[in-house]
Amino acid sequence: CLSRSMSLSKDKKEQRQAEKLLEDARKAGTAPPALDEDGNIINPHIPQYISKAPWYLATSNRPGLKHQRLGPADETIIKTEEWYKRGARAGPAATKFRKGACMNCGAMTHTAKECVDRPRATGAKWTGKDIKADEVLQTFNFSYDSKRDRWAGYDNSTYGTLISEYEKAGAERRKRREEEKSAQDVM
Repeated sequence: CLSRSMSLSKDKKEQRQAEKLLEDARKAGTAPPALDEDGNIINPHIPQYISKAPWYLATSNRPGLKHQRLGPADETIIKTEEWYKRGARAGPAATKFRKGACMNCGAMTHTAKECVDRPRATGAKWTGKDIKADEVLQTFNFSYDSKRDRWAGYDNSTYGTLISEYEKAGAERRKRREEEKSAQDVM
């Protein structure tokens, strides 16, 4: 039994030495480079821990970089250029309170705890007045960048109106200063 385990360890040692010699020969360029599953050449200078897939991703024992590449693009991911309509309402509001609706505003799409309207002294459940329409709920599978995009949904056309408002306010401010200055000069 002891001699058998010694011969197995000796075989493993010889196998590791042969692999090491082959790896050194590939790095030196004397042996042909290894090929992955698709027949692509694997750079011999890439470390083994990168070229070998982890055990939980291993589909084959051959080294390669397929596990490092992105998978196929998911079509349900929203692009950064697209955005959804915030605050959109689904049709006209209900005329009377419905069971299961928000006790504060009367919309069916959320509860009183999730309601973003101002808390009413007496909610829509008890008054039956000013019941809000249901919100349009849209679910999106955002990409990594889309989820973190700070300018998502921003409309560039609003910038021109903002600048014109500031220019009008600046002109009014200059006009008042000139009037004050002229009033002080008269005195």
